[in-house]
Amino acid sequence: MLQHGTRKIRIALYARVSTVKQAEKDLSIPDQLRQMRDWCKANGYSVIMEYVEPGASATDGKRPVFQQMID
Repeated sequence: MLQHGTRKIRIALYARVSTVKQAEKDLSIPDQLRQMRDWCKANGYSVIMEYVEPGASATDGKRPVFQQMID
């Protein structure tokens, strides 16, 4: 796991789609998570948590799972 000074960097993944159409394309949640996991592995990061929020618009930050992640 990479470190910043003496602190370990913790990675949380957040995946979402806002429409069924997006979910049916290359933006599926499983594909997003796979790509993010692959990136983390290739760059030496360790994922500690994954957050998934299907059907949530990104027009604001009032998405419940997003807020849970931020907390």
